[in-house]
Amino acid sequence: MLVVRCNLCGAKVGSTGTKVCGCSNRVRISKDSVTANDLNEVVYLNCKDFVKSNAILTEDDLKYQEDRRKRKIRKLKFEER
Repeated sequence: MLVVRCNLCGAKVGSTGTKVCGCSNRVRISKDSVTANDLNEVVYLNCKDFVKSNAILTEDDLKYQEDRRKRKIRKLKFEER
């Protein structure tokens, strides 16, 4: 269950159904999404299960990219006529 608190009115809003706080910020929770007029005034109280990992590349991919970045570039010498 996702629970957030509105800093303007201090209301705690849970994610069971669709709920809205009553102040001018209008914090609204619907399933796993949170909307408000000013999200800087919203604090997540327990959301560890809802945070998605932003890591697209694995550790192996990052290591490969780093090794690739460090490779030397060989210059090709062409014969001119």
